[in-house]
Amino acid sequence: MRTKFEKLNTVVFGINFASVTSHQNYCSKKGFNFPLLSDPDEKVIAQFEAQKPDGKGVLRTVYALNPKGKVIYAERGMGDFAEIIELIKAS
Repeated sequence: MRTKFEKLNTVVFGINFASVTSHQNYCSKKGFNFPLLSDPDEKVIAQFEAQKPDGKGVLRTVYALNPKGKVIYAERGMGDFAEIIELIKAS
């Protein structure tokens, strides 16, 4: 799936509050081929309103932004990657 996004000149990454070392281990374990960024202070996570209601943890949320930084897709959970690709193509 990452290759489809790369062909559209699109960057794919994840953000979580865990440490860089923890992310490296998790990506290796899961076979992820995209980076997970560390946000230990949860500043970015808060900006995108992706914190759990109790403030402890992250709600999996998928966002797509156009080249101007406008959010063109936002969905809790895994998201529909085919829909995201079509939105990117249209932007």
